Amino acid sequence: MCRVEVVVRGAEPAVVEVVMELDLRHAGRGARRILVASAGRQHEQRDEREQGEAPHDSQSFLIHESTRLICSVYNRAMSQAQAQAASPEGPLVQVEGIRKSFGQNVVLDGIDLEVAAGEALVVIGASGSGKSTLLRCINLLEPIDSGRIFLEGKEITAKGAKVAAIRQRIGIVFQQFNLFPHLKAIDNVTLAARRVRRMPRREAETKAHALLSRVGLDEKAKQYPHQLSGGQQQRVAIARALMMEPRVMLFDEVTSALDPELVGEVLVVMRDLANSGMTMVVVTHEMQFAREVGDRLIFMDEGKIVEEGVPTDVLDRPKQERTKQFLKRSLQMAHSLEELEITREGEVE
Repeated sequence: MCRVEVVVRGAEPAVVEVVMELDLRHAGRGARRILVASAGRQHEQRDEREQGEAPHDSQSFLIHESTRLICSVYNRAMSQAQAQAASPEGPLVQVEGIRKSFGQNVVLDGIDLEVAAGEALVVIGASGSGKSTLLRCINLLEPIDSGRIFLEGKEITAKGAKVAAIRQRIGIVFQQFNLFPHLKAIDNVTLAARRVRRMPRREAETKAHALLSRVGLDEKAKQYPHQLSGGQQQRVAIARALMMEPRVMLFDEVTSALDPELVGEVLVVMRDLANSGMTMVVVTHEMQFAREVGDRLIFMDEGKIVEEGVPTDVLDRPKQERTKQFLKRSLQMAHSLEELEITREGEVE
């Protein structure tokens, strides 16, 4: 897991300097070293100390890279307003109090969520907890009943928002591949770019070949969906979504319909996307993927976020009873089926 080293100097309002460092545990992922220096004194202190030397009278601690600085770096001298001014870039995706019901069934019940640029957010939960509906609302496939959704600081749920243009910036891949059966793989990838963006065919096909190569399928470009395995079709669907150059990618249980032997090839593509810095929100039951690739994990139940944090912390040391129950039922915390039993209510415990 990428981590951020933070050094707090003095007790005055602070400014931030960011230098990228390489995290060798995941090729391509970066870790940030953040130096928080006292305002007005940073140049003086920087000149006084040797290169690489820790500043005097400093504190150091670690936070995860996926955590926003203004809310998670504990600096008593920095107010929220000062922190906001020092770090003006907000989250790439922001969800504020959204609610969504289908008839009397409340599916999303006041969801608040932020996704930073380059973050891989993993969403887990039981069926019917609202995970897929959350993605569909972010992509504007489902209208929300109340609340607001922002993309790059601009509200996309505001009246008069250009939905078609917004959807081009939010890629989504579903459990079902939804490829056009009468079109070759390359034509499935290029269709939207040519029809919506009016991209010339030659330019579109050149880009599509590069994307198909990225997902390991350039040699299958001229084949039809029925000639491809389920995993290959899903990789074509990912390439199709990337064709529109989205700012964020949403994945809705994309491996659930695949044979176990085909799951890995799709997860590798998603891992490589995360390593390249793509912002991702991934709904999945693949706990190992969540553990190794996710920067942050949230557990949803009955339309609410019950628990969130670093994937290893939530999966190995859950705090909420409902999270513990879910993980046990999914056999992530149970050593064998012998530990589970059916209750009188028909539930597994």
